[in-house]
Amino acid sequence: MSKNFPTLGNSAIASKTPSLSKTDSNKAFFARVIDVNIEPSGDGQSIFQTSGGWSAIGCIKFETLNRLSNQPGNTFPQGNIAIPLDNNIKKIPALNEIVLIHPGPSPKELQAGDNDTVQYFYSTTTVWNRSHLNMLPSPNSSATQTKNNIGVQAVSVGIENTEEQVVIEPSPGKTFVEKSTIRNLYPVEGDVLIEGRFGNSLRFSSTAKVSGSDTQSPWSTEGTDGKPITILRNGQGSEDAFNNWFPIYEDIQSDDSSIYLTSGQTIPVALASTNFASFGVDATPITNTTKLIQEIPVNGPTVSAKEADSTGSISDIVNQEPDLTTENTGSNG
Repeated sequence: MSKNFPTLGNSAIASKTPSLSKTDSNKAFFARVIDVNIEPSGDGQSIFQTSGGWSAIGCIKFETLNRLSNQPGNTFPQGNIAIPLDNNIKKIPALNEIVLIHPGPSPKELQAGDNDTVQYFYSTTTVWNRSHLNMLPSPNSSATQTKNNIGVQAVSVGIENTEEQVVIEPSPGKTFVEKSTIRNLYPVEGDVLIEGRFGNSLRFSSTAKVSGSDTQSPWSTEGTDGKPITILRNGQGSEDAFNNWFPIYEDIQSDDSSIYLTSGQTIPVALASTNFASFGVDATPITNTTKLIQEIPVNGPTVSAKEADSTGSISDIVNQEPDLTTENTGSNG
């Protein structure tokens, strides 16, 4: 059975977009993402079917930012589908994010001999300059719709938030959960940063001492300027939600997990990590195992290992692990 998941592409946002003239066909323009091809569907109207199926995974459906131009009956000659501009390094946009559309050559020029055909490519933009999410919903989006279809004017003057009158916020996707605490990384001079949307990142940086500065990186307290350091972080530590616009450095103590490849730097580590959530276990010992081991009797100082070893026994007594099940454990025999 085919699946037809509800998306913003099926809502009022998904109005058709105006056609391009031959003069404008080579100009890049900004557009809003209204659907993304990331899962198969048997629905003939789905983006999976209309964009080319498996060969078009990662492509998007878009609309222009001009509200007056998004009227029914106006369509792009090749359809409002765009594929990633770079297929080696992809950034899949969320719904309602803004992309830059680049008209370009199409394989149909070779396959069908059609020199007028156009294929659209997209590159992502960051309207809010955030690594996490950069939605810019249309004024006609579901942000101004309610359960009982109250008009835009009523929304602008205020709506009583009741069970029947709840403003529906636009969604970035079906599984994407917006988190206000995810913050950008603070850069160091010359840094190359790769930041994911969920507090995961890769930093190619260096020692950069800045005397008297509160923004000096935590790894630049010692060492020589210019020495390389690489930091792989998976999961940002808990931060104050009221300061979520302030960029931060990686924190080896509070980040979920991380790998530091150093070159003469000193990393302030009290413990590799005090956050054991990624292990799914309680790392606190139930009993004092050190005390138990100290109470286990040992052989006399004059007894050699050869004398203590039971050569006729199947088990090697000298190298056998001590029995910690009781406090008064005798010799293992």
